[in-house]
Amino acid sequence: GFAGMLAVGKTSGKYQYELFSSFEDDKYNPNDLGFLYSNNSITNGINLGYFQTSENKRFINSDINLQVRHETLFTDNKFTDLNLELESKVTLKRYLTIFARIKASPYEEVDYYEARTNNLFNPLKRSKYIYIGSWVSSDYRKKIAIDIGGGGAISPLYSGYMYRLRISPRIRFNDKLSLRYILSIKNRYNDIGFVKDTILENQENYQPIFGIRNTYMVTNVLSASYIVNNKISFNLKLRYHLDQVENLKFKTLDDNGYLNDVNNQLAFVDETNINYSTWTSDINFSWWFAPGSQVKLVWKNAVDNQTNFLRNNWSENIEDSFNLPLQNSVSLKVIYYLDYLYFKRSKK
Repeated sequence: GFAGMLAVGKTSGKYQYELFSSFEDDKYNPNDLGFLYSNNSITNGINLGYFQTSENKRFINSDINLQVRHETLFTDNKFTDLNLELESKVTLKRYLTIFARIKASPYEEVDYYEARTNNLFNPLKRSKYIYIGSWVSSDYRKKIAIDIGGGGAISPLYSGYMYRLRISPRIRFNDKLSLRYILSIKNRYNDIGFVKDTILENQENYQPIFGIRNTYMVTNVLSASYIVNNKISFNLKLRYHLDQVENLKFKTLDDNGYLNDVNNQLAFVDETNINYSTWTSDINFSWWFAPGSQVKLVWKNAVDNQTNFLRNNWSENIEDSFNLPLQNSVSLKVIYYLDYLYFKRSKK
């Protein structure tokens, strides 16, 4: 397979723009060296931006960007999606940074892959939507700072909506020790997604089953950093993540890409809910023993737990996770920078 990208634009001055086009044919597969959700696509778009980089009477800096992105299939040139995104960021005189984003899809997305039939004959129509989000970040020069963000979206096709919230306080005790905590919550309601393949009554062919579902995601991260000197540092990161999928109704896909009720709803309930939790801890030691040369020692501890029974109590989820075997790993990486000019001078 093959892929490519072409972009032209203006990247200096207050007013900037970019026209871009990228493509992947239906045989392009880079997953041995990276990751690609799906191939067989053509994406065309434009970026328009205004950037204020010199301090003025109101702001230290500011920018506003507009992106329009249109996507089609590579093989058939069929429409898949159109996205509009407008975002702006300003830093006030007191070093308070404010960001806002509006993102919308004015047409229903045509998803040719969610049915997982390995062909393009069962497209799924996804709802139009509008998303509005924002975050505020205080002055990092101070010992105590905080980032607060959130947003929400509406998807009218199946009465879907979502909201997200993120709070991240940080404290710098001195020039060596700092601590940061992150709480992130993201909930979706009346979302749609693939559940399984099955044989329905009185039908000979396999049919994809979809769920109208609620998803709940909570992430907690605690990180600390201690800098011994300009060459040696220690870092600690503790992360607990809970991801739940609660299926409400089950649907089949019709020829027009929309979802219809399954007759026997109870046949799929027990197997399809997901309660996934994971705990990870990382401790790493870094030593820059020479210019461009580093020794890095990392210890990782992790445990994963997945069941079909939803537990809404954090303590029970944590207890279940730590009753499972822990996975431990230790890695050592040494990078030594060889300067060719040094050896060349030594020979002389």
